[in-house]
Amino acid sequence: MTVTAQNQNPRRFRSGRFVVEPPLEGRYDGLILSLLRRRGRMSRSAISSVTGLSATTVTKTVTPLLDRGFVEEVGTDAAARIGRPAIDLRLVPDARLVCGVQIGVGFARAGLVDAIGRSSGSVEFAFDPGQDAQSVLDEIADRVENEVLEASPAPLMAVGIAAPGAVEADHRTNSLSINLGWHDVPMAEIFERRTGLPTAVDHNVRAMALAENRFGAGAANLAFVYVGTGVGLGLVLHDTPFRGGSHGVSELGHIHVLESGERCSCGSTGCLETIVSEPALLRQLRALGVEPADGEHPLPLIERLAIEREDVQEIRRRALAGLGTALASTVNLFSPDLVVVGGALSEASEAFLSDLRSETREQVFPLLREALQIEPSSFGAEAGVVGAASVALEEFYYGVGAPATA
Repeated sequence: MTVTAQNQNPRRFRSGRFVVEPPLEGRYDGLILSLLRRRGRMSRSAISSVTGLSATTVTKTVTPLLDRGFVEEVGTDAAARIGRPAIDLRLVPDARLVCGVQIGVGFARAGLVDAIGRSSGSVEFAFDPGQDAQSVLDEIADRVENEVLEASPAPLMAVGIAAPGAVEADHRTNSLSINLGWHDVPMAEIFERRTGLPTAVDHNVRAMALAENRFGAGAANLAFVYVGTGVGLGLVLHDTPFRGGSHGVSELGHIHVLESGERCSCGSTGCLETIVSEPALLRQLRALGVEPADGEHPLPLIERLAIEREDVQEIRRRALAGLGTALASTVNLFSPDLVVVGGALSEASEAFLSDLRSETREQVFPLLREALQIEPSSFGAEAGVVGAASVALEEFYYGVGAPATA
């Protein structure tokens, strides 16, 4: 990998054919950037008042951020003030970009995202899930470098990876991905070695939940449910991603919803994943002699056929019942204000979502029932990419220095 200095800014360097901007290092950088992200624009005195930092500390923190182009000064309305107009600060969200990489079972999606969660589009490509993890990640890193990073119109700060399965708290290792058969994969190390960019990794659906909290729906307490090869759950509680205990795993797909049924990949039976995951829905359709067209999602097909076929109606009923039980359990345990659905559920009709809301509410504690909201992801098919980027932004941008408390 060729690394050369950039004359216009000695802190930057060129890695391959793209420019790398070193991460922030100031003690209060993340605190001030987080405030500006949430509030839009603020004066130095307002920042001092909200954070409790001295005016001198605010100035010392802001000056390097201005010099490096992370924030800019904007004047206030002089007519609305007596005396000298104050100068506000605001983010320059597209001055630096991060790369978000979503890894699924047999596919990866990657794209560039700015500091307020705006994606400029993504590329998706397939890989052989039967390969070993090192070969797959080398292939993904190569595609990401050639097809995404080298096309960046701005300096790059980091890579975020939304990984399937458990990820350790240090945001570096994918400790277990059942559907890929991967164990203890050092994803961050592999990508850092290949791209030269600092990298952070998190559980894919927890990353999507973080993106919704920071840049999408904005609810302080939310659950994100993603249906794909498996059924994943991510939680943000009081604006903080929820990790729980050992390995931080929340396995909604393996909640028990049937007394019997087919064997699950986890080794148990009766799991939600065996009736509502995309492979499970396809198996049920094929058992009825229905073969979806290439690229056709099973849920819209089920919706269409269920109008006239009672056997397909039964598939729909089982899916709604299983999802309703799992979502109600999540709501009763964690009391989120919002449940966001993505993946295959992004393809669901409003009629299906309406029935899912009814199915869930019937099983939710009465005090929580009326306030419950179930909505599709703000980011659609880009949820995984923006989620992955959010992990990088949290690690190397907004989370730098003292935690944001304001």
